[in-house]
Amino acid sequence: MLAISWKQMYKKTIFRQLLFTYLLIIIVVMGVIALALSWGYSDYVFKEKKQELQEAAVKTDELINNYYENRINYKELNESLDLLGYMTNARIYAVKLTKQALAKENLTLGQENLDSYLLEDLKVILEGREAFRKTQYSDSLHTNIVFLGIPLRTGTEIEGAILLFSPLDELHTNIARINLLIWLSALAAILLSGLIIYFISLRISRPIKIIEETAMKLGAGEAVADLNLNTGDELERMAESFNQMKNKLGAAENMRREFIASISHDLRTPLTSINGFVQGMLDGLVEPEDTAKYLGIIRQETKHLLTLTEDILELAKIQSGSISLCRSYIVVKPFLEEIVENTGLACNTKSIQFKVNCAEDLEVYADKERLKQILVNIIGNSLKYTPQSGRITIIVETSREVVRFKVRDTGQGIASEELPFIFERYYRGNKSQSLSTGGTGLGLNIAKTFVEMHGGRIYAQSEEGVGTEVSFDLPK
Repeated sequence: MLAISWKQMYKKTIFRQLLFTYLLIIIVVMGVIALALSWGYSDYVFKEKKQELQEAAVKTDELINNYYENRINYKELNESLDLLGYMTNARIYAVKLTKQALAKENLTLGQENLDSYLLEDLKVILEGREAFRKTQYSDSLHTNIVFLGIPLRTGTEIEGAILLFSPLDELHTNIARINLLIWLSALAAILLSGLIIYFISLRISRPIKIIEETAMKLGAGEAVADLNLNTGDELERMAESFNQMKNKLGAAENMRREFIASISHDLRTPLTSINGFVQGMLDGLVEPEDTAKYLGIIRQETKHLLTLTEDILELAKIQSGSISLCRSYIVVKPFLEEIVENTGLACNTKSIQFKVNCAEDLEVYADKERLKQILVNIIGNSLKYTPQSGRITIIVETSREVVRFKVRDTGQGIASEELPFIFERYYRGNKSQSLSTGGTGLGLNIAKTFVEMHGGRIYAQSEEGVGTEVSFDLPK
């Protein structure tokens, strides 16, 4: 049995991050709400209790004044106070007291000694203020109480104090019951939210998991179908982008394989030819008068090998990022004529006519060697596919912002379905003719790369049987 590490068991995933993050938020929020409700309810209960005691104290003061004025007798006073105490769950005392009497140490309340905390509160009450204790332990009552005391007044004179003592047991029981209900509700909300969050996190993370698994299969070289995620959000657009990337990679891989197969053929054929002719010469199978002819063939095949090698080396430089531009102002027309003359394009075996249409003083700001390579690659491509006695025209125009180069031929043209791919790396259209004309499928891609390095763009239009026009714009 394989051991599973702790990291494997608790591997960080989008699902876990979503689940735990949202669950933590819900727990914190519900905890804060529950605490606020608990505190709020407790505060409300004590405020209500204080108000209730205040109303009872005022009523007590009123009853005592009625007794002093003979509106009620002593029995009615006691019965009213007992009823009031029952209704408020409080003991009510009316104490006639002066500040001088308060200084004595043997004060009693009913038959019991006065609690020590009352001495300070009675001083406050006899000064005409209210005394209130939200929670106080009473030695005489042997329990926690709510205490309220107000001055006992007859007219404008303070003759003593009205004291109310209410046990906290019932209040605490009610508060605990409501708090339990609040926290149970919070727990239920957390559990329900956790269940909802679980399914939402699963729904969000599942497409990401599918994309991850598909990407891993693709990376391993397996054939995978297009992703179909109907989520209607960024994940669906991510899947669409992934499909586009996958299809482009697939096309690039197919072109790469075709390139390898083609380049192998293009390398093998001239090497086999050169080896055969050299071996024939060494073995004395070639007549002396035919030596020059076969050396010419060997030279031609060597040139073909050099072209292939240069394209591959140029691609390696581009991929490594080691190419930089050295720009200068170039007078275009003599530059084009020099390219046609020095590269031997005009002296071709198919008697193709070259024509340059460009203003004498037109200049472009570009890297001379790279611009030459762009033009040679484009013109060389036109030369391959233009038939005997055809025509290639190089046109250079200028506008306010760019200098536009056009290479127009009267060749066989390019099929509309192949036209969007001619600047792709390794792409070689019309496979049967590509084998006969040679090439790596890199020329136009290299030209495109150099044009874009200059900040320009390259494009083409073509009609089968009529010809092709490849154009590129360079900033002035």
